Amino acid sequence: MPYAGDIAYNTRMAIEYCRHAADRGVIPLAPHLLLPRFLFESNPREREQGVKMGLRLLGVCSELWVFGDRISVGMRREIAEAERLGIKIVYQDSNKIQGVMNMKQWGIWAKRGADSVCRAAEAWLKSSGKPLTFDSYEETAARAASLMQDTGTANVSYYPKEMRSSTNGGCNPPTTGNRIESR
Repeated sequence: MPYAGDIAYNTRMAIEYCRHAADRGVIPLAPHLLLPRFLFESNPREREQGVKMGLRLLGVCSELWVFGDRISVGMRREIAEAERLGIKIVYQDSNKIQGVMNMKQWGIWAKRGADSVCRAAEAWLKSSGKPLTFDSYEETAARAASLMQDTGTANVSYYPKEMRSSTNGGCNPPTTGNRIESR
């Protein structure tokens, strides 16, 4: 599961996943619970140093357990290293682990003002009919800020917003039926 993004939430989830492993007689090794205690995630050099340390620790493992529905860039690196080393990769179904919730997902909420010639609307920013999703608030906020700079009109605003699952299997719905598509 990713560490970057919502670090507090991701740390809680990593602890839950480690407990799940320990309850099954496995010794969990989660470098992202230790290394940020002395390496700064916000410093790119130190973050990369921590990733490399984690990849070296992977070499002493007999399995790599992958949790969550989305694979982050860092997770992809771990999976590739496990494949290179011939380490068994076990994909865990987070939904079946008691006490573990789904990872947060972020999207861009687009609002068109009442002054717009297309009427007021609110919706998830979409591409090819599907909401754009991101693993972290920071990534979402950066994309929303970029869209705000490129918009060229005061009638449309973009905001990072947490996406929550609804009972109908989709993300929380827009307040109107109008769609706002990404360029």
